[in-house]
Amino acid sequence: MQKLTIVVNCTGRKSVAPSPDLRIRSLPAGDTASRFTTWRRRVEHADKSVRLIDLYQGEAWQQAKLLAEDAHSNGVRVRMLVASAGLGLRDVTQLAPSYSATFTSGSDDAVCDISNIHDWWRHLGELPRTSSLSRLSAEPLLLVLSESYARAMDTDLAELARRGGNHLLVGGWRTIEGLPRLPADRDLRRALGGTASSLILRMARRWMSQRSGADLFCEADQRRWATWARSVRRPESYDRIPMSDAEIAGFIRNLLREDPSYSATRALRALRDGGYACEQKRFGALFRGVAKSA
Repeated sequence: MQKLTIVVNCTGRKSVAPSPDLRIRSLPAGDTASRFTTWRRRVEHADKSVRLIDLYQGEAWQQAKLLAEDAHSNGVRVRMLVASAGLGLRDVTQLAPSYSATFTSGSDDAVCDISNIHDWWRHLGELPRTSSLSRLSAEPLLLVLSESYARAMDTDLAELARRGGNHLLVGGWRTIEGLPRLPADRDLRRALGGTASSLILRMARRWMSQRSGADLFCEADQRRWATWARSVRRPESYDRIPMSDAEIAGFIRNLLREDPSYSATRALRALRDGGYACEQKRFGALFRGVAKSA
């Protein structure tokens, strides 16, 4: 039986609300190393009660699971790992605590400034039961990573490229020589459906369904993909409807009433996916005001 290891990044939405001390926003001020030391202590002493595959929620995570199911239904032995800003690289069968941490800038639970996220990722490798891309390099490896998570993992991705092998990166933030890449393409969203957050996972599912051989990437498949993409690509327009501060605050209150674990980033995405407009800085200030008074 063929083997395939899939690496995806985590999602903000969780099935269990994290405790206050397992939200990055609760960490004391300080440099990356000292903040991580506090975070590590909290994670290691937390109750590990949920399997990671059951912890993450939302459309993107559903697509991640379907990506694995697609491969399994084709007779492939699949292992899936999740790249987490709070836990490192973990097998989705592991038990873990719920938490809120992200590499996405602008979130209340962003682990650190974007210039330091690679240091935070390196520290995460010190946690017990974490894996690494170097340990997986001998296996067929499909990586489906957002821009911010690929930035954090850039050193590991570059090392993976140097080692070579049957690997493919879908999404990411830059092309690395030696690591085939299928960049995110928002103009394919109409053809593939779903939200923007699930686009690269839907691209990965489509790519895997049209592969011609055992290799995850070959030039013939790339040409076939390019031909298909040209035929279906439609530029997205962003004619969103403006809202007043009161309307946005009401929207935020309704979201937090439904799910108190919403972050500002996730809430803004929900608002924009609904066809409404709001600048990120303005939305963040409104979100913090509503959350503080809740």
